[in-house]
Amino acid sequence: MGWLTYMSGNNAAHLTYRPDIDGLRAFAVMSVVVFHAFPTLLPGGFVGVDVFFVISGFLISGIMFKALEAGRFGFLDFYARRVNRIFPALILVLLATFGVAWWTLFNDELEQLGNHLSRAAAFLSNFILWHESGYFDNAAETKPLLHLWSLGIEEQFYIVWPLMVWGLWRLKAWRVHVMTVLVMASLGWNLYQSRHDLTHDFYSPLTRFWELLSGALLAYKMRAASAALVQQGPESGDDVWLRTAHMRAAAGALLLLVAVVWIDGTHKFPGGCALLPVMGAVLVISGDGHTWINRAIFSHPWAVWVGTISYPLYLWHWPIFSFARIIEGGAPPAWIRSAALLMSVLLAWITFRYVEKPIRFGWRFRYKTWVLTWGMVCVGVLGYLTHKADGYPQRAVMKDQQVFHAGDIGHDAFHKYHQTHFFTCADPDVQKDAGNWKGIVRCFQSHKEGPVTLLLLGDSHAEHLFLGLAEQLPKVNVGFYGKGALPFLSKSEFKVIFDRVLSNPDIQQVVVSAMWASRMNEVPEGTTLASELARVVQALQASGKKVYLTDDMPQFEFDPQRCKFQRPWTQSTQCDAPITGYQTQRGRYMAELKDVLQRYPDVTMIDLSSMMCHDAVCSMAHKGQLLYRDNNHLNISGSQYVGALIVTQQPSLGRASNSPSLRAKP
Repeated sequence: MGWLTYMSGNNAAHLTYRPDIDGLRAFAVMSVVVFHAFPTLLPGGFVGVDVFFVISGFLISGIMFKALEAGRFGFLDFYARRVNRIFPALILVLLATFGVAWWTLFNDELEQLGNHLSRAAAFLSNFILWHESGYFDNAAETKPLLHLWSLGIEEQFYIVWPLMVWGLWRLKAWRVHVMTVLVMASLGWNLYQSRHDLTHDFYSPLTRFWELLSGALLAYKMRAASAALVQQGPESGDDVWLRTAHMRAAAGALLLLVAVVWIDGTHKFPGGCALLPVMGAVLVISGDGHTWINRAIFSHPWAVWVGTISYPLYLWHWPIFSFARIIEGGAPPAWIRSAALLMSVLLAWITFRYVEKPIRFGWRFRYKTWVLTWGMVCVGVLGYLTHKADGYPQRAVMKDQQVFHAGDIGHDAFHKYHQTHFFTCADPDVQKDAGNWKGIVRCFQSHKEGPVTLLLLGDSHAEHLFLGLAEQLPKVNVGFYGKGALPFLSKSEFKVIFDRVLSNPDIQQVVVSAMWASRMNEVPEGTTLASELARVVQALQASGKKVYLTDDMPQFEFDPQRCKFQRPWTQSTQCDAPITGYQTQRGRYMAELKDVLQRYPDVTMIDLSSMMCHDAVCSMAHKGQLLYRDNNHLNISGSQYVGALIVTQQPSLGRASNSPSLRAKP
């Protein structure tokens, strides 16, 4: 696909093809693809999505500005062009993904994919992933449509921005000022959320729109600069814009290189780090196609070719990588990832050559846009029906799997067990504040009557201990209060919980647990895990409570399906992993936990490290029982197994309770 943008030349502002923008798209898409295939080679490759946002904002806004100036802008025409551009390749990829999923995924996996499919068809992927993230969530790599969150944000921008531009065009003197304010407001919200809620910051359109708006502001600036040159000549003050083009483009390319090499998973992203790829893309585009960087690098024929297939390449690559991981049960070997990358490029070219171009430019019949729209509606209905049918467990693929270990997989059985065996927490404030899983409120207590005396506090890794402890301590009212975040006093998510816990004298013992290793990047800037936990311990002890800390369970690089079943196209199972991987995970946070224990010797450590690991091996199964429901959460059997070991290790748990006899739920 060719990109239209503005250039100055021959004393006239006009539209022309800029191959360097295709090249910039090539840089963006290959950064993302290489990162997903070989993350250690390009740790910041995911910032390519931010480059896409800038390009999209620049191109779409430039086209709208041109049409408005000519008095030819129409909303229906604009959205029809978007449908014709985006829908053909997307429908193909969505249907192909569903077809492979039908013969590959287990029912809970297909049920989730159906939900994602329906949201992707409505361009709401970012919202469903936002809702799922952090709490009882399966590995991102096992979600074949995960990457469509960015397309959702772009389409949400396309819905609101044309209306805003139409209104802005009536504010001639204020256009650039209003756009600047919008950029700064969205950027400010992004920076705020990066300190308080990283999931919100990543998936919210409000924290991402500044990236697209930066491109829009650049498009307006370049049109204004071109107009000034036409009216006043190259000797005007605006000639500075041309004379500094080489410097801007070089600085932009440098910022992009720094972004893809320096930014990694340890940084809070987008946050302030997103300024690097966004400003880099803005500066490169501002080079106006004339600079050496733009002509020699971004306009290179190979870069331009990759840029023309960048959209289908982005669509295809992630489902292919994701299915490779699912089938392998973990990270595929390098040769499979290399083959997946080549397959992605091939399918992208085929899609561009035989689907995108013919439909977009070859179909001339009147109802093309309506056909594509109804096609997308049908895809959404297919996803919805799959979700409601629980992934069609009657499929042949589900009937042919050999079971190697007993035990449930997926979150449904685990949460339904809580619903049928335990009670929603009685505290109305905590209950109101709690999240839910398919209508099941995410706070519990083991007995209906009487106060909670032993409380598990933390995220889903505290929750998966609740079941086992509740059943091992039948005379104690065990509770769980949690959120999808680290249990810190400084976390807004935990404000209600801590307010209620610290003011409740009935809660005598508190077990603090979380997915420490994977949440280290959530520790607020300027502090440490140890100092935050020390504040929690101090507050709990000051309110008269006995505090326990836990380390964390092993997180495996493969999924429990690999242990329980022999998936289609695989010939082996895997339940074990070398202990070295777990030791690395544990090493990320144990020094911090030990620091807290040294400061507060009355705090008791519950050691989970030995419960899954023996003789240099960690296993997610024990004596024919699968203990995990995904790669890092215990299932029903696992919680029961670990709960028994915890009570044996810490017999003091529950002893402080002198509550009256409590009635258990039948």
